[in-house]
Amino acid sequence: MGGRGSGYWFRWNSKTTTESQHRIDIQWMKKQGYLRSGCMGSLSWSRGGKQTGSIYFRVETDQLVLNYRQRPHGGEWEDVEEVVRFDRTPCNYGGQRMWFLCPRCWRRVAVLYGVGKYFLCRHCYDLTYSSQQESRPDRLMEKARKIRKRLGGDSDMSDFFPCKPKGIHWKTYRRLREESERAESLAWMMMGQRFGFSSW
Repeated sequence: MGGRGSGYWFRWNSKTTTESQHRIDIQWMKKQGYLRSGCMGSLSWSRGGKQTGSIYFRVETDQLVLNYRQRPHGGEWEDVEEVVRFDRTPCNYGGQRMWFLCPRCWRRVAVLYGVGKYFLCRHCYDLTYSSQQESRPDRLMEKARKIRKRLGGDSDMSDFFPCKPKGIHWKTYRRLREESERAESLAWMMMGQRFGFSSW
C-alpha cells in the first residue's frame, strides 16, 4: 500500500461529489408512495450504520415542504422550513413525470442535495459525480491495473509485472503487457507535465 501508483493520490482539482451528500430523490419518493398530496413523513440518512441526518416533510398539491434543524458552521441550531415546488412533464406513453424545481435556480431536477442550509440542485452547489472526478491519468492507471489483475497479478503498480499465466498465448500476453506499460507510462508523463516535473 502507498507504493508508486498504488492509489488515487494524484487527483487534482477535486470537487465535492454528489455521492457524499444528503440527497432527496423525487423518483425514490414516488416509488415509496410519498408524493400523494397530504402525505407526511420523515427522511433519514446513515453511513456506516450511524444516522447522519433526518428531516420531516409534507406534500401539498404543487410543492414539497421540508422541516429540519441546521447548524451553520458549527454555530447555534436553527429551524428551517424550505418549500420546493413541483413541475410535471408529459411522458411519451402517457402520464406525467414529476420534477423538483430547484429553489435557487429553478432548474427542473430529480435530486436535491443538502450541502448547505437549503436543499438545492447539484449545479447550485457545484457538485460533480464520482465518475467525473476521474482524470485521464486516473483512467489510464486503472486500465493498467485491470490488465495486471487479468493476468493474475496484483493491482499495486509498484510490483513486478505478472508472468505469463497458463492458458494464454504469448502474442496475447505481449499485447496486454504493452498496453499496460503504455498506459502507465502515459499516465505518469501527464502527471509530470501537470505538476511541472521534467522527469521521474
